[in-house]
Amino acid sequence: MNVKSGMWVLVIATLLAVTSVQAETGTQRLQHFMKHVKTLDATFTQEVVSDKGQIAKTAYGTFLLKRPGKFRWQYQSPSPQVIVSDGRNLWIHDIELEQVTVKPISSGLGSTPAAILLQRHDFNRDYVVLERPAREGLEWVDLRPKKKNGDFKRILIGLDDQGIQAMDLYDQFGQITMIRFQESQVNKSISNSKFKFTPPPGADVIGKPS
Repeated sequence: MNVKSGMWVLVIATLLAVTSVQAETGTQRLQHFMKHVKTLDATFTQEVVSDKGQIAKTAYGTFLLKRPGKFRWQYQSPSPQVIVSDGRNLWIHDIELEQVTVKPISSGLGSTPAAILLQRHDFNRDYVVLERPAREGLEWVDLRPKKKNGDFKRILIGLDDQGIQAMDLYDQFGQITMIRFQESQVNKSISNSKFKFTPPPGADVIGKPS
């Protein structure tokens, strides 16, 4: 093989590799995220769209995830709130009301966004998984819960080659919660201390930790 033909082989091989990455489906990206991402550190925006198509609420905050079982979902605006899972208990701290609710994680998560991100097993067990057209520069997967009595009737997840970047959650009342992650960092070291929660002095505590 001469130098010229060798260069063409290299170019074709490179193009094939790029095409392979671009052709990766949303389901494949979701499976990779579930298997290989152990931690996630991101900021997020969250919009709630009413059944009439109007933006009813907008919130901002930060999100930390550490598998298995730990996360910290912190709303900074407009109403500060902290939701923490330490792996055993789910803590919800409403800062303005000075109220803390605690319950076992097994009964507290339901089908919340954090529960989806914590999930490690095959999605086909709990959801009908459908591919959706690409938009916002992301590949999309449509999850339809097999159990019809949950909080959401469908969950759209948008992914790029770094993992989950968007979630659209359609509830039973026609509302859509749209979450967009920014500045995502995966598999960085996150201390377990970030997922410990102690009720602040004077807070009204509802429930007991397990």
